[in-house]
Amino acid sequence: MIEPGVQLPDTRLNLRTFLSDGPLLVLFYTEAQTPLCTQQLCAFRDDEEMILELNASVVAVSSDPPEVLEEFKAKHRLPFPLLSDPELEAAGAFGVDDRETKRSRRAAFVADAQGVVTLAIPFYQPNNLDDYQRIFEALGLDI
Repeated sequence: MIEPGVQLPDTRLNLRTFLSDGPLLVLFYTEAQTPLCTQQLCAFRDDEEMILELNASVVAVSSDPPEVLEEFKAKHRLPFPLLSDPELEAAGAFGVDDRETKRSRRAAFVADAQGVVTLAIPFYQPNNLDDYQRIFEALGLDI
């Protein structure tokens, strides 16, 4: 698994293109339209204003095909990109792939504007408020 202090890995998803003047939150989720994954992404949708105030950006990655992601994004009004990783290349580079199920595990990573990982949560659970708080702290929220 990727640890804090290393650069975002180079993958075909080219996550570096999502870096801006602030931090980047990379969310891996198991499958679109499942209850916990929907909860995971909708929580960050609901806090979009705070994320924007922190000058941060979000991208979410799963192995679902692009057409499923488009439907999921529209249905739940998700304001950030959903990327398809069908071969689990990105999930594997982050160490959160499950080859048996051909899905990624739910995970969260924060990188600074230079692409250095500052937080790694390899087993993110949407109902874990401590993890949620750690993510916002890593995005720059003064708690």
